[in-house]
Amino acid sequence: MNPLLLSLVLNTPQGLSITQEHVLPVFGCGTGCRVETEQLSLPEQMPDGWLRVKVRQRTWVQNCDWESTPLKCVDEPASGRAGPPIQDLWLFADCKGERFATSKNPDRTNSWEQDVFYREGPSAGEPKFQTVAGNPFMRWAKLCPMEATEGELLIQRQQQSFREFFHKEQ
Repeated sequence: MNPLLLSLVLNTPQGLSITQEHVLPVFGCGTGCRVETEQLSLPEQMPDGWLRVKVRQRTWVQNCDWESTPLKCVDEPASGRAGPPIQDLWLFADCKGERFATSKNPDRTNSWEQDVFYREGPSAGEPKFQTVAGNPFMRWAKLCPMEATEGELLIQRQQQSFREFFHKEQ
């Protein structure tokens, strides 16, 4: 990114909005759990080629009153095992290396880094887009759209196969 443009972006007054096109707005974190992501900065390229973007994540869990009829559920900020309800993080993407990471530190120290594709076993070559893995593929794809095209097509084909299978069963 142009240093002058980066300086303008980082020094813009609060209240000016940043587009949300480089983050996955919502992803699941388990049954009755979701993470909402707000993009706080524009993506920038780091000296090692990785991209980074600052975000604010809000984690919500569904709390249900199982004794009520009808069932009443409300979304509440996460706590305890689900982690902090709100946290500012950095998301990182190595587009060519097909890696995604998150860290509280802008230099990627102490990051949780992972492949966005399964590398071994029966799912080798498939994108990791499941909740249990933290959905690294789709989060990476927002920062690396050109590199993600083939994986996104594979996901679409899988979804179409599931739809066709369940349609036949009806």
